[in-house]
Amino acid sequence: MRKTIRKWFWAWDTDKEEKWLNEMAATGLSLISVGLISYEFEETLPGEYQIRRQFMEHSLRHPETEKYIHFLEETGIQHVGTYSIHAYFRKKTADGAFELISDYDSRVKSLTVLQNAIIIANIPNLFNCWNMLNMFIQLRYPVFLFCSLLSLFVAAFFIAGIIKIRKALKKLKNERQIYE
Repeated sequence: MRKTIRKWFWAWDTDKEEKWLNEMAATGLSLISVGLISYEFEETLPGEYQIRRQFMEHSLRHPETEKYIHFLEETGIQHVGTYSIHAYFRKKTADGAFELISDYDSRVKSLTVLQNAIIIANIPNLFNCWNMLNMFIQLRYPVFLFCSLLSLFVAAFFIAGIIKIRKALKKLKNERQIYE
């Protein structure tokens, strides 16, 4: 039997999303497809699969990404799906531990790329906020103030995500210093 659940996670909530997906797998619902806010599951044995989500540097059709996914599939890891720049994988628990990004350098690089993508996505939003505010000051139409505040609100979410990523990067760098 298949079941679709709609749930929202921010791009920087990888750990939170993975935890939820693995909790679902532990109850016997394993991920088989992903969308914007939809997750499709199939019934399996409880705990049969482990799920991982990974931020991809390149698009799904990029040769580097295709080669990486093919390599993972050769090792017994199933590519469940990709949404935007996030790929989802699953592996049978009986086949052992399942980590996609285990070394510090790869984890730091992945978080840095994600942080940079969010910053780049937020730049037009900040310009829009500034332009709408200027339009409101000049023309005094409330709609411009509303649009400016809406853009500012969205920018605040992006900035909150960047702060979370920076904290995670700092934590990783501190852990690295401890182990070196």
